[in-house]
Amino acid sequence: MELQERISAAGIMPAHAKTAVLLSAVAYSTHVKADLEKHLPGWSLVWEGYETVDGNFGFIATDPTGEFYGLAFRGSLPPTDIFSDWDAFANWVLEDLDVISLATWHYTSHGLAAISAGANRAFNNAAGMKDKLRVGAANIYNFLKTRAVSQNKKVIITGHSLGGNIANVYASYFVTALQREGIRYDGTYLFTFAAPAAGDTGFATDLDNKIPNAWHYENVNDIIPKFPVVSTMIMASLLYLPSPSSEEIMITYDGYQMSLRDGYLLLTGLLYSLGYMQQALHYVLFNSTLDARYRNNTLTDYFGQMGAQHALSQYTRYLGVDVSAALLARSSMVPL
Repeated sequence: MELQERISAAGIMPAHAKTAVLLSAVAYSTHVKADLEKHLPGWSLVWEGYETVDGNFGFIATDPTGEFYGLAFRGSLPPTDIFSDWDAFANWVLEDLDVISLATWHYTSHGLAAISAGANRAFNNAAGMKDKLRVGAANIYNFLKTRAVSQNKKVIITGHSLGGNIANVYASYFVTALQREGIRYDGTYLFTFAAPAAGDTGFATDLDNKIPNAWHYENVNDIIPKFPVVSTMIMASLLYLPSPSSEEIMITYDGYQMSLRDGYLLLTGLLYSLGYMQQALHYVLFNSTLDARYRNNTLTDYFGQMGAQHALSQYTRYLGVDVSAALLARSSMVPL
């Protein structure tokens, strides 16, 4: 954590971070081409996926110089009730994200690794995603290999929230798949915002080692990227003091009444043996102010605060980027 704190304190702003967060915002659009032109003038949409059965989506765009390709993922949008009901939130984490079981990750450069079953399913959906711009067009990997890698162009892979989770896994696959084809390429850039951890220590370490141009952003008050890592879930249970305080709010989970903090601890017990871990390289923590609308010791305000802190607007604000209100609203689970 000391490295993370030094990076945050130093205020390092890597090249392309602002571009990446804008691409992540456009991934929430229902009119990608128009929003891309509005937020990144001169960029061109060159590949647009069909939304998958799980609600995931991705697109590829290229900058005005043709030197950069951006691959942005939007994860499946969580159901609205996860920010109003603890049962719904816990079930979303354990069942919808499917973090209670692991899948072997075969795309490591060194060592053994595992990712959540949910992340593995999302990756397979992304890898098989079809291009709606051209019938019979190449999938993401082959498109980028032909258009970007073979021409020695740079590739930015990015996403917010569950889109960042997919970005981490897809970037891991992309780099290793190229290596296994004997292709030497060091032009991959990875930027994630508020991404939950995708895999175990082996996955996180392998990703750190093979993509040096990777940056991961977390708002300290954002609970979602602290899942499903046990140590940071415990930290999450102590956020927002003195109010809304997880110790002062009572919930009913699986028929048992307990404090909200005890609910967190119950989840950590279920996840302890799985060994989830976030990346360490260029993991940037930053502070935000609490939303004054959600400061009472009620479950409603607690989840309202959680949603406000997870919104993409926290990350665009930190990076000093302007994004349309419509896109920010689509990326937020609470009114902005």
